[in-house]
Amino acid sequence: MTEPAQFNTDNAVNDEAVTAFETSAPSPSSDCKGFEVRHLVKQYANADKPVLNDISFKVEHGTVLVVLGPSGSGKSTLLRTIAGLEPIQGGTISINDQVIDEGRPGTEKAGRSNRSSALRTRIGMVFQSYDLFPNKTVLGNITMAPLLVQKRDKAQVEAEALKLLDRVGLADRKDAWPHELSGGQRQRVAICRALILHPEVLLLDEITAALDPEMVREVLDVVLELAKAGQTMLIVTHEMQFARAIADHVILLDGGHIVEESHDAYAFFAHPQTERARQFLHTFEFE
Repeated sequence: MTEPAQFNTDNAVNDEAVTAFETSAPSPSSDCKGFEVRHLVKQYANADKPVLNDISFKVEHGTVLVVLGPSGSGKSTLLRTIAGLEPIQGGTISINDQVIDEGRPGTEKAGRSNRSSALRTRIGMVFQSYDLFPNKTVLGNITMAPLLVQKRDKAQVEAEALKLLDRVGLADRKDAWPHELSGGQRQRVAICRALILHPEVLLLDEITAALDPEMVREVLDVVLELAKAGQTMLIVTHEMQFARAIADHVILLDGGHIVEESHDAYAFFAHPQTERARQFLHTFEFE
């Protein structure tokens, strides 16, 4: 695995780009207290132990948490439970001190949490495989959820969708079909689709994993712009230079546990405190 190009948030994100995204990210507010997971447990049916066991952390409003860890450590499962795509068997998930999901033993076989649609849309998620609907245009993909789930005005939703597409450089592709787009373009459409729901928290799960190397930067630049604009985010990534550039807060997962946590991203990458973190970071170093 090779490292991506060096990221510098001051150089990669210009003032115009930041301004463009400020209307997409939730406005800072005195009553916004962030996002919190407390003692979360995720157990699958017939598994001998939990995939996630007693996970606790808090993400302050307007900050970025980067979740690192080896394959199989539970990173993607963590994001799926936070998004309400899978039920939890213990602990709580809260936004602004409001519990939006709590663990219920006996739900190991359930397909999704029983979170309401209103609560579900408070958290947006972008997947590594894009998951665009192949039978809908770019504009149709972006506008479907706000129209069907949030029951918003069609003209207003389409106008906002066009603004989002313009901000990610895809205004001229609004009538294109997903198969006509490059991987990087599809991922930028997926980000627009999540943002149009005005999520308080945005989850990004290895969003560059399926991309050719030349397409990675165009997607990561959009995420850097969102961070500068104050969007609260949880990001799972193996792009270490990107993680260094964007993280306010880092956790390292291994075996379903948090083995190291730091609110100083520079210190985490430069001087990890645990042997497991040192071993993990060493796998990305080359002489």
